[in-house]
This record gives sequence, C-alpha cells and structure tokens, in this order.
Amino acid sequence: SLRQGPDRVRKLQANGKLMLDLARDAGLNTGYAIGSPVLPIITGSSLLAARLSKALFEAGINAPPIIYPAVEERVARLRFFISSAHSEEQIRFTIDEVARQMRLLTNSPLTIAKD
Repeated sequence: SLRQGPDRVRKLQANGKLMLDLARDAGLNTGYAIGSPVLPIITGSSLLAARLSKALFEAGINAPPIIYPAVEERVARLRFFISSAHSEEQIRFTIDEVARQMRLLTNSPLTIAKD
C-alpha cells in the first residue's frame, strides 16, 4: 500500500521529474507533460512514431506509439510509462537513445518531413 511504501511514491515522482527534465534538456517535445509517470514524446508524425518505437524496442526500450486516428497526426507520439523500479541509469539511457534514434530517423530520406 502507499502508506507502507511512501519511499516508492517519492521515487516514482522523482523518476517522472528526472525523465521529463532530461527529455526537455535533449530537445525532445514533451507537450504539456508535468513530470507524471506517463511521459509523451511527440513526434508529429505517425510514421516517425512507429519507426521510433520499433528502433527503441530493438534497443530494449518499450514505448508504444500513439498514432492517427487515436490522436491527430500533428501530435503523434510515443508514450513512456515510468515506475519507481526504474533506475536513474535506465532513464538516462532511454532519453539518450530516444534523442539518438530521433536524430537518425529525422535525417533519414524515408521519413516524412514535418510541416
């Protein structure tokens, strides 16, 4: 229960804030995120979201794409679910890999350019 494990709640809140701060520092679009345990990374393209999700999965990171028609194309995204069990190292690796893959994919001639 939450009363028996307040440290887990604090750790979850700290992990959410860390991931949000790192994502923003990396120049990733987090929309209106506030540091909760669910973090969006907006790609602005369903194709890019799907390709990024696949590349991350191959690197051991599970982040499902949320794409059109579930959301408008301009706000297609990946959704990250953060837990109190995630380590700082895992969070840093994840954001580094997201930023790296985003650079690779957005420079790819197969990716549809954003408006």
